[in-house]
Amino acid sequence: MKQTRYITTTVQAGNRLEIDLPNLPIGQTVEVILIIPSLPEPQHQPIDDFANTFSDRKSFLKLPIEERNRILKQQAENSLPNYQQNQAEWQEWLNLDITTTHDS
Repeated sequence: MKQTRYITTTVQAGNRLEIDLPNLPIGQTVEVILIIPSLPEPQHQPIDDFANTFSDRKSFLKLPIEERNRILKQQAENSLPNYQQNQAEWQEWLNLDITTTHDS
């Protein structure tokens, strides 16, 4: 006779589920049935969740193109004030003449 256990869990990073069954021996075969409640409105991933680590970039690339575009647009909008505030500084770098040398 099959045993039944009802467990609620949440989807973890990387779209993984974690189920803890301490009373089962390692290697025991189990059947898993997922019952997914009606999906809530899509939650936008916070812009700051994507740092410059390789795994974060891989996660970013797995997002739908619409979500990636939304994140990139928001990052550009968040960066704009910095570029406007420091406009003289970065424009000076754009106009830097790197062909001249200074001999001592």
